[in-house]
Amino acid sequence: MSSGAVPPPTPQPTSMHPTMPYPTVLHPRGTVFTQAPRPEAEVLRAYDGLAVASVHEAMGQRNLLRGVRSLAPGTRAVGRAVTALDLGGSNLTLHALLEVAGPGDFLVWTSQHGPVDSAVWGANVSESAAARGLAGAVIEGHARDIADIERVGFPLWALGVTPAATGKTRVGWGNVPVVCCGAYVRPGDVIVADGDGVAVVPLEDAGRVAEAAAARDLRETTTLTPRVRAGESLFAVRDWSGNFPSDGGRFVDAAWDRPASPGAESPTPRTETR
Repeated sequence: MSSGAVPPPTPQPTSMHPTMPYPTVLHPRGTVFTQAPRPEAEVLRAYDGLAVASVHEAMGQRNLLRGVRSLAPGTRAVGRAVTALDLGGSNLTLHALLEVAGPGDFLVWTSQHGPVDSAVWGANVSESAAARGLAGAVIEGHARDIADIERVGFPLWALGVTPAATGKTRVGWGNVPVVCCGAYVRPGDVIVADGDGVAVVPLEDAGRVAEAAAARDLRETTTLTPRVRAGESLFAVRDWSGNFPSDGGRFVDAAWDRPASPGAESPTPRTETR
């Protein structure tokens, strides 16, 4: 694809937490699948060093898992999505999925009832995931034992922190399509995560998106950043000076509480604020 080109959009569910047809219609509750598509190793390697922001931009500003933050500062991760869809108040399926997840997998957890305000992840889960070689995890819920989670250093993204416990009495589905934090994730998709957040790249688009994100990063580092460091404004470098007047923007050479003199308005600034 050409540099900076955006892949066609992947169909998205129409609501935040739809009743997913795959687990609820085709398979009984309690089904945990042990197989999922696996991205080619070179495709995953192509995301090494790419910022989530660049990946998000390369997909036309789509496919972010919104509202989560890193609970292991300084970590980043890339991996194959393996998914757990639990029922409200339980994280039993998460633990079942850890039985079949392995090196390079990125665990994506959510609940059929939406965001969870209890802790579905703790220090021992981080220890287990790290020992099994998982790349990372993102949960549409909270975590606890934050000091130990930071000590273990396993890459984890969550909605926040709470000491509230979660039950382990009900089982959902494993390795089925889910909607997590507003993004549609299928087993085998590519998950990219860093200090800014988490993005999901549809498996069929993964190669093209990596290429577009790398091209964007190259433009930033070779063209934009040197000009900004030399003193040019982003307003000029990005050519936002064209968008500004087209939407009614104008600079007025006057104070807000004083009448402007004739000819005081201009689409570009004549002076700095004084």
